Amino acid sequence: MSRGTRGYDDLQAMFLMRLVRLMKLRTRLSTQESTRDAGQTLVSAALRSTLQDCEALGVQAEAHALLEAD
Repeated sequence: MSRGTRGYDDLQAMFLMRLVRLMKLRTRLSTQESTRDAGQTLVSAALRSTLQDCEALGVQAEAHALLEAD
């Protein structure tokens, strides 16, 4: 696999970027009353799954740092 930015391979970088995107989506949905419950449930499940993927790929420290910075 080719090397991504900051020494991450492509798959690691993709899941870290997915985590950032889901965090932004969670923030945006929290301000929309009509989609808050269903949307938040789906985004929470996707966040959990993405965190597990990050852990499996060895970038759990980076993933948790992103969550803490949010």
